[in-house]
Amino acid sequence: MPLRQHIATLADGQAYRHAVFYKLPGGLRFRMAEGGGHFAGVLTAVRKATVVCEDVFAGADTILVHLQRYATANRFDLRPTLKQLRLAGITLPRVREIWTEPVPRSDPDDDDSWWLNALFELPRSHLASLLWCAFAKDMWELQPNPHCQVYLINPATGLMAHPYDDRGMDVVGTSHEALRQLYTAHHAWLLDYDRETMDRSFATPPPA
Repeated sequence: MPLRQHIATLADGQAYRHAVFYKLPGGLRFRMAEGGGHFAGVLTAVRKATVVCEDVFAGADTILVHLQRYATANRFDLRPTLKQLRLAGITLPRVREIWTEPVPRSDPDDDDSWWLNALFELPRSHLASLLWCAFAKDMWELQPNPHCQVYLINPATGLMAHPYDDRGMDVVGTSHEALRQLYTAHHAWLLDYDRETMDRSFATPPPA
């Protein structure tokens, strides 16, 4: 199956970008950072997300990685991203799919810009590096930092993890049972703000 078909199936043909918990209903939202400085917050987020993702990718040898980055008409601005990925030990494999999507203009005089997408498989051993890149993306002082969205997909189970920043991580997918198991196993880390929504989907009866 072509790599892009996996994400089309997972998202039911919809374009997803950021906040996938709200764009693809029926998922989970986990609280990651627990205070402290930027470096400590990212380390805590990586540690907790690794625990959850070990269940998301249980039995899998590889991770399907979808990177998404804003790009201007000056395509050279992508070179720092590739350099930072290499510093994190991540090199895009030869087998990959790369495409662009135009960013809608709010003003006719705006310069052209795109969302650049890269989709490829990596060994599961790269999980911690991928999580670091995801959680550090908005913190310019932290390195390595490719400043891109990171989506981690398990095609076998139809689950996708999106560590959106150091505060949290969404997990969505096509398997209600797999999501229910994550809800039960990691209930203490669910984000309180959206807990009622998740309880309606997975709690029978709601936990005490």
